[in-house]
Amino acid sequence: MHEVYSGLNRPDYDVPPKLGGDSPEQINWLAILILVAVCLSLVLGWVLDSRCRGALMEGRPHFWAILLLCTSYLLLIPGLINPVFSFSIVINIIGHRKNVEPEAGHPVCTETTTGLAHLLWKTGSRIGAFLVILFSMVIPVFELIMLVLGEAFRFTSARCAEIFRWVILWVQHRSKWASPDMFAYVLLVDLVRTLDQEPLILSRARLEIGFSCFSTFVVTATVSSLGVPLPQATSRKSVPIAPVALRHLGERGLAIAVSLLVLVFVPVFLHGLHAPCMSFHIETKQLFPPYGPLPESARTVVDILDLRHLLRSETSIVSCVTDYVGRLHEGEANTVLSLALILVCVVGSTFLDMLALVLAALQLLSSSKNYASLNQPHSHAEIEGQHPIAQPQPLPLPPVPTSCKWITIARIARKLSMLDVAMVGVYLVTVCMSMYAKYGVVVSLEHGMLILLGAELVHALTYHLVDSAFSYYEELHAFDEEALRSKTTRNEQGTEVAPSHVDLGCCGTWPKLLRYVPMKATF
Repeated sequence: MHEVYSGLNRPDYDVPPKLGGDSPEQINWLAILILVAVCLSLVLGWVLDSRCRGALMEGRPHFWAILLLCTSYLLLIPGLINPVFSFSIVINIIGHRKNVEPEAGHPVCTETTTGLAHLLWKTGSRIGAFLVILFSMVIPVFELIMLVLGEAFRFTSARCAEIFRWVILWVQHRSKWASPDMFAYVLLVDLVRTLDQEPLILSRARLEIGFSCFSTFVVTATVSSLGVPLPQATSRKSVPIAPVALRHLGERGLAIAVSLLVLVFVPVFLHGLHAPCMSFHIETKQLFPPYGPLPESARTVVDILDLRHLLRSETSIVSCVTDYVGRLHEGEANTVLSLALILVCVVGSTFLDMLALVLAALQLLSSSKNYASLNQPHSHAEIEGQHPIAQPQPLPLPPVPTSCKWITIARIARKLSMLDVAMVGVYLVTVCMSMYAKYGVVVSLEHGMLILLGAELVHALTYHLVDSAFSYYEELHAFDEEALRSKTTRNEQGTEVAPSHVDLGCCGTWPKLLRYVPMKATF
């Protein structure tokens, strides 16, 4: 009893644990500086685009994209070397104040991206270290090299243009994969904060300046890649082949299939947003020897207090957003940034993409009817063997289902949608945090992640169906335009050099002449 009484009267009994890293004021000022730098790069880029863009920049990236890309990569190094998150947990039980130590001798867990990779490698988690290095270091450097090479060889040859067209497309779709773990850190901090049950359990957690830099880097690098125009595609030599779904379902069947997929996606996605997707659990062995101060006889008291239940927390996307909204009054800049990542990049962009896809499929259905009746692939092709003078005049190409604003919105939203990135990030962090399991700190996936995985698979399938159909019509329209352009050129050349006499020695001329010789001609 004396030990319990002394513990309850300690001056630090209910004092919240301290955190590592920078102070909230320093983080806020640095976050404001980052925001100002991003805004200045955009404003300066738009001014240069409107006033200084000449013939030398024709077909090149916009100035705003170049400056935003430079700003984003200036944030990469601070994002790697500064702390990303910090948390600390204290348990007050039977007069003892026990710091939960994810790693022996470190009561406060403060990690940087580079430090986490080193720690994972040192503790034997080679896969986790490899994934952290791959996503946070290798992919950003590789993307930058590809963009520079793409611009250097953009106008060298048609072959290089075709290669780097696919390279830039790859960068636009993969630049968001630079830091999937940032989304998981948002959930992890919420999990630790949820454990707080004063005065029994005292927990604090905070996102640090490394999170501000790296998250801003990912978003700005992804947006800036959209300002890089694709090199001119080489003209096709053959008629493009319709995708399998379009051949078997047709436009009407495709629109129905996309509508059904959206009807499946919405309830699955909403259920996944509400279901727990990540959990944080502290095993009670942290309280007993060799880790904690409690004697074995205190296990009964621990069971009576139901400490096992109190030391476990779960979070979903919805509950995480709710908790962060409730903390807006604390004035932390990273709280706003976290909400923007979840609400805009994970939830909003995904919903917008699905909405744009179904509207694009419906517009494809209405537009393709006119296109199918008016624009046959070979309607403008030259009739083989017809004399240039007798050829019909070229007809203007009818409207095709390619000028659709909804497919443009869907393609942009797809590149900005980071639901898939967030899921990979949660898995990556659970792999990384597994090194703390031997100390009784367990981070694990929950069933909500499987539900979100199902929703993302439906999303990916829907996008593939609609995008492949529009890509087919775009290629078909480009092929028809090229055929029409070639035919017009041949017509003009044939009219200008039309022979004034017939060369009977040319065997290839006889079939053409027979079409213009009357059957009852007299010689």
